[in-house]
Amino acid sequence: MRSEPFYTWIGRAGVGVGLGAAILAGAGLAGSQWAASGSAALCAAAFFVPGAVFLTYGHRLHLRGIALRHVATFAGERGVVDMTSLAEEIHVPREVAERILRKAIAEDLVAGSFDARGRFVSSGAHQCPACGSPVPRGPETVACPECGRALEG
Repeated sequence: MRSEPFYTWIGRAGVGVGLGAAILAGAGLAGSQWAASGSAALCAAAFFVPGAVFLTYGHRLHLRGIALRHVATFAGERGVVDMTSLAEEIHVPREVAERILRKAIAEDLVAGSFDARGRFVSSGAHQCPACGSPVPRGPETVACPECGRALEG
């Protein structure tokens, strides 16, 4: 079960109840019912603040999922990715990019492993026909980085 919709639903419900209690507090003030207004205001705060926290956490989980899916797609499409190019793609330091990619691997969003050079090699990476080393896909790849053999488009 994904926890993002759960936290978002709880947050919306809390904020909704808090806003409803705030309206009742305003109505109590308008009707000069100070005790009812005060207790409604306390209920508004008691529901609104946690609701806003849950809503913010649900949004944060949503953004995290987007970032993980973007990194997984980028790494899977490229086949072979060094952490510097991944860090440039998502505009974070190299160490953070590696941590995000490792989290995407752990959550089974992309399949592959790290080679001896520290590059990520996707399970679907193309292999050089001459030497068998993994070759990154992209518009700039015209030759195998290991043996120098020219590769077709």
